[in-house]
Amino acid sequence: MHKKKFQGFTLVELIVTLAVAAILMGTAVPSFTSLMNSNRLATHANDLLGAVMIARSEAIRLNRRVILCSSSDGATCSSAAGRWSGWLVFVDNNRNDSPDSGEVLRTGTIAPSEVTVQASQRIVDQGNRLRMGADGLARAATGSSAVLLQAKLSVCIATGSVTQNTREIRISAGGQALIVPVDNDGSCPVPSNA
Repeated sequence: MHKKKFQGFTLVELIVTLAVAAILMGTAVPSFTSLMNSNRLATHANDLLGAVMIARSEAIRLNRRVILCSSSDGATCSSAAGRWSGWLVFVDNNRNDSPDSGEVLRTGTIAPSEVTVQASQRIVDQGNRLRMGADGLARAATGSSAVLLQAKLSVCIATGSVTQNTREIRISAGGQALIVPVDNDGSCPVPSNA
């Protein structure tokens, strides 16, 4: 007589397998969250840097002043200090600091609510506008003259899951811009000017 052999998992084997799976998930989820947050920061910082570069190159190409500004609706500029919910780049043909019909070149939004975009005080003082002259230089009006602008835009996620939770777009005197990762210990402060 042949004895019928049952095949399958025992209860102990099942519990051990579930325990190993739980440990693996426990270590993988935080790494995945960190990766997702890092990618969100990079995406929004690159979009904003691209907007600065477009404003600069279009100002030179069109031989006109081009403005990058904070925008909550993609059609008008917002001069309110604080978090940017979007931005737009427009040619300021009549130099009124507002986009008119046919002047908008590009718009963008900051989609995830956990991503915070803020401007340094020099940009806020300009009505949340970054003005590129026809020569491609960013200037800040100070009294009766215009000096080369040195300021920052920051893209941040208030979390400790990413070591460097902020990407600063640093605009040097003259309009050159670059992205620098910064560790703000999980907070999102307003960036300094320099």
